[in-house]
Amino acid sequence: MGASASERLQGLGIRALFSWPPRYTSDVRLAFALATVAALVAQDEDLLARGERALAQGDLAGARSIYQEYVQRHPRSAQGFSNLAAVLARLEDYDQAIQAYRKALRLAPNLTPVYFNLGVAYFRAGRYAEAIEPFQKFLKMKPADLRTRHLLGLCFLETGDYSRAITNLQDVARARPNDVSVLFGLASAHIRHGNLETGKQLLAELQSQDGRRAHVLLLEGLLHYRLRKYDEAQQALEQAVTLDQRLAPALAALGRLHLRMHDDEKAIAYLEKAISLAPHDAESTYQLGVLLDRNGDSRRARQLLARAIELRAHYPDPKYFLAKIELREGRPQAALSLLQKAVKEADEQEAIHLLLARTYQTLGLNREAQAQFATVRRLKQKRIHRTGETEELLADPDDQRSP
Repeated sequence: MGASASERLQGLGIRALFSWPPRYTSDVRLAFALATVAALVAQDEDLLARGERALAQGDLAGARSIYQEYVQRHPRSAQGFSNLAAVLARLEDYDQAIQAYRKALRLAPNLTPVYFNLGVAYFRAGRYAEAIEPFQKFLKMKPADLRTRHLLGLCFLETGDYSRAITNLQDVARARPNDVSVLFGLASAHIRHGNLETGKQLLAELQSQDGRRAHVLLLEGLLHYRLRKYDEAQQALEQAVTLDQRLAPALAALGRLHLRMHDDEKAIAYLEKAISLAPHDAESTYQLGVLLDRNGDSRRARQLLARAIELRAHYPDPKYFLAKIELREGRPQAALSLLQKAVKEADEQEAIHLLLARTYQTLGLNREAQAQFATVRRLKQKRIHRTGETEELLADPDDQRSP
């Protein structure tokens, strides 16, 4: 607030000091200038106090207006932007809250609590990938904060980084072994990562102290799905949705299940509903894009695949399928750009190398194409000799009908 008072001093107090007629003494002019500055500072402090009172009384709209007026007067006040952001977040205007928190940090990068608040705003907006950085910065300054580590673990879970999700959530679970929300996240991470035995054990713990039945049924459904017990998976997931019709992960899982059952119509309906509830779900966005393309709606498919790429960094699957569309529609250079990125992110995937080889052929780059075909043969031999492999990272619905 000191900087803004200084600006007001320059803008009004100093002008007042030098604009008085000569007949007034310098002492009188100085006294008036100081009184002017004192009045401005008092007015600003009163504005902040009014905002705090409005917030305490639950008048969020009033508090927002007051803090907006304050930051208009003091565009370099980190405190003002932080207070405004807190009110916007409580109003669930997360996008505007994020902008205000970021302005506060640009003005005062050492405001440690604001990193946490910014991460929470991203998290509640469903922008999990963007929440990771502010949470990590906060943990560098407060490494023992379990609440932040829990949220960071959930962000990794939502963005498909299951190893780091497990690492962070295990740290929290050691300190809070009976916390149902932590156990749920940890069980979900293990199941999605393919650690099915550990996931089953954690699920049993949750069932013994179940406080959120719909979410436990969701985990049961995911576990059955990974164990290829599809009838049991469908039963558990449908029960979860009956208990909570807005449970987006259960709706998305039912979409994938109906895709495996060759029922594209129901799969599309479930995935569209899941995305309407969770618009930042990169995986469901990608899967719906693939399905729509297969059912003739390549325009929407392109939009969804591009959106999935935007939502999740290092996600080769939508790059691969968008490249298929680009190549099919006569844009091999665009396909090449996507595949060159995808192959760096999933170098062991035969499908990516094969499509890259065909793209090189289309562009007349035969030497590069032959090198990719050789890689495909090497990977195929490696896969044939590998044991215990159940699913590919890239599941092409045209081949397996199971994205």
